[in-house]
Amino acid sequence: MKDRTKAWLRAAEPALYALLGALLGAAVGAVIVLFGRGVDFFAAFGAEHFSLYVWFLPAVGALTAAMLRRWGGGAAGMAAAFRASRGEAHAFPLRNVFFQFAGTWGAHLFCASVGREGAGVQIGAAIGGGIGARVPLAGADKILLVAGMAAGFSALFGAPVCALFFALEVTVVGALRLRALVAAAFASFTAWAVAILCGYAPHAAEVFVSVAWSVPLLLRLLALGAACGLAGLLFCLLRRAFTFFFRTAAPDPVLRAAVAGLLLAALLFWTQGRYSGLGTNLIDLALAGGAQPYDWIAKMCFTAAFLAAGFLGGEVTTFFAAGACLGCVLGGWLGLPPALAACLGYAAVFGAATNTLAAPVLLCVELFGGDFLPYAAIVCITAYLFNFGHSVYAQAVREGVARTAVRPARSKKKMLPLPERLD
Repeated sequence: MKDRTKAWLRAAEPALYALLGALLGAAVGAVIVLFGRGVDFFAAFGAEHFSLYVWFLPAVGALTAAMLRRWGGGAAGMAAAFRASRGEAHAFPLRNVFFQFAGTWGAHLFCASVGREGAGVQIGAAIGGGIGARVPLAGADKILLVAGMAAGFSALFGAPVCALFFALEVTVVGALRLRALVAAAFASFTAWAVAILCGYAPHAAEVFVSVAWSVPLLLRLLALGAACGLAGLLFCLLRRAFTFFFRTAAPDPVLRAAVAGLLLAALLFWTQGRYSGLGTNLIDLALAGGAQPYDWIAKMCFTAAFLAAGFLGGEVTTFFAAGACLGCVLGGWLGLPPALAACLGYAAVFGAATNTLAAPVLLCVELFGGDFLPYAAIVCITAYLFNFGHSVYAQAVREGVARTAVRPARSKKKMLPLPERLD
């Protein structure tokens, strides 16, 4: 009788996870719509009063750091979510939803140069992990946490297939979390549908590009992919370097956030807010062929510094903005249509910085159309190779994977320390 019950549960598990994934996706989608609309509102309001509000960044940074020190308990941030998804930590607490709402809304109201994906993914992970902890199925907490990550990404960016593969491949190098496939797929598409039903439309642009295939075109695409891969690697190194510098200069997190916030506020004021907020202004400029040669690196530096200082938000929209700007500039130099190169850079820098392969290709197709598939595949694969195995996230390495640039924590080789919290 016991064996029959186990066999029945094994057979019914996919259907149960499909149902749980759909319910989770509906819940996460509704929460993300509220979160995303809040980000848009506060970012727009802050931009209208930029010259005054930007000077409140030291206070916002200090309050965020104090909040995390008082109530975070070391279980906040993308690194903590990844550890929980792999079973290396007990849970990813539901209180992270509050942290991300408060911290990210505050950062955008006062013009910080951060994104929103890290917050959205963590909101989904916290809700998924909380639901999974109450489901009497082996590993449900980890499976639904991954599914929640997919739902959060999907609802924010309107790219459910990309979100599915991002959640499955981002936590472990060289492997897909296939046990979470069913739950993550249903969660991702349900969250996307809920966001559409609620009228939440992510930032998007229509791009029409047609180029004839040739050997020179292939070489140009390979060169663009290599540059995007190196740009993704550069962001990872910048993030580590800023973290090391800020922690060495100011060990106390509250003081660190306040001092860094004042310095960054002055720099943002000097640049007249060009690099504040999500970076959608830079994406629009890049797709129109108007990006400056230094825009991509400036946006990367600002976001890396804000996150290293302790502000909440994310970095994926920065990857989009920096990649689009880099692609726009390199497109002119390589003889590629700037709009085409901007779209490809948009996806490829994201893939290189997160050390993912399928997700960026699918993102480019979902956002810009199926005609981009062959170009995106070439550029994103090349970028994946040229990031040399680095990731802005604290990924684990599957046994037998030959990408030795990403090392497990037990490695004795000296490297700059990863931040405890990668948002």
